[in-house]
Amino acid sequence: MDMNHCEYTEDELGKRYPKMMHHHMDQSLDQLRISIPSLERMTNDQIMGMMRMMGPNYFWPVSNEGTQNYGVLIMAHGYGPGGDLDLFNSAQSIGMTYQTTLSMGMSMMTSSHVICSVNEMIHNNVEKIFVVPVSSTSHNTLVRQWNYIFGLDENFAYADVEQINNERIVMLDPIGDHLYAKKIILEYTNEISSDPSNEVLIIIAHGPIDEADNAIELKLMNNIGDYIKSHTSIKTVRSFTLQDDAPKEIRDQNLRDIQTFMKASSENGKRVLMVSNLMSGQGIQRKLAKDFEGYDYTFNPKGLLTHPYYIDWIKESVTEQID
Repeated sequence: MDMNHCEYTEDELGKRYPKMMHHHMDQSLDQLRISIPSLERMTNDQIMGMMRMMGPNYFWPVSNEGTQNYGVLIMAHGYGPGGDLDLFNSAQSIGMTYQTTLSMGMSMMTSSHVICSVNEMIHNNVEKIFVVPVSSTSHNTLVRQWNYIFGLDENFAYADVEQINNERIVMLDPIGDHLYAKKIILEYTNEISSDPSNEVLIIIAHGPIDEADNAIELKLMNNIGDYIKSHTSIKTVRSFTLQDDAPKEIRDQNLRDIQTFMKASSENGKRVLMVSNLMSGQGIQRKLAKDFEGYDYTFNPKGLLTHPYYIDWIKESVTEQID
């Protein structure tokens, strides 16, 4: 893999925007319509307009050297300029030890930003590259698309993109219901809790499209909920996913289930709290404000990825692999 093949423009912050490689636009758009049910009836222009709203795919080097000769590639779907900058700043401590790069974007129709990230680390002669998928679970289309890029899944999750096969790459598991995830969500709960014995807690998530994946994510969230119940006086903790990219009727039903629970809890004299296992505080939170307009609840919108525990989790996960 030759760095000369990575043509990109760079902005004043150091974000690098590569050109797409071997890309067939019409084919990719047709594949997206099959992969994502909510896009089925959209025109090419509508899909491309949605893509522009989601932001570009790019890579952002945090450091090109560290005290150890390993690379850490942090992959996230992107959270807007503010959310991406938060992650970049949080990753600085990782960059002191390892060559570290952010790879930002959904990778729906391109993998050029990922390829250029890997190429640069290989060019710098790292022994291994540890890929950190910023996600609450591996059971969703986003992580499957990333796995496809690295040749770990046979099938693409969105559209066919160029793949990378290199024995130096090690894909880590997402944080899931790791102890650090439990501690973060417990902390976010305590920040908005004032009378735990008279409160109920909702843990809400974006959620995957597939029902089997959704069941796995809910199980992980319930494990986090059990941890919160064992460390507070809150007796009722419910986990819900919106399945935000699923067909409208599925999301609508999930939303009704949450609203029904909120209404019943309020009628029973309980104060409704809401936290999430979302990675960023700048994701679907704006949608939630509209979804629950008129309902009495207190929401802590913070995400996991900029919490110090999340950075500790990355460092410990990499260390475990090296040892």
